[in-house]
Amino acid sequence: MTRAIKTLAALALAGASVLCATSQASADPNPNHYGDRPLLIQLDTSDHVGVYTAPDAGSSKVGGNLTLSPGDYIVAICWVAGGYVGNAGDVWYRTTQVDFNGGGDLYVGAAYTFAPYVDYAAAFHNVPGVPHCA
Repeated sequence: MTRAIKTLAALALAGASVLCATSQASADPNPNHYGDRPLLIQLDTSDHVGVYTAPDAGSSKVGGNLTLSPGDYIVAICWVAGGYVGNAGDVWYRTTQVDFNGGGDLYVGAAYTFAPYVDYAAAFHNVPGVPHCA
């Protein structure tokens, strides 16, 4: 009887872990933090980052082909769950402004940048960090 209970408990835990692993965004590190909180973030990955009109790499880029390079900056106000990019996740920063390293600021309105390519999604993972968009 004890072995059967242990087996059932192990199956229940395995099922729960499968159900909870739906996306990176579902693991919100601060689930009670919503709204806008502008945060200046420097691109610290080796990736070039597109600035998109929607939180999906299949959408068009702002300004025709606005792409940022390592060392540039964004102003992120919140994050959303959007389209997946490979197996890197689905967290996108709503981006209102970009700053080219040495090239000045550009207001982009409501645009989106892929968080893992910006800063390995550090501002998403840090608490309080960037809040979830309301």
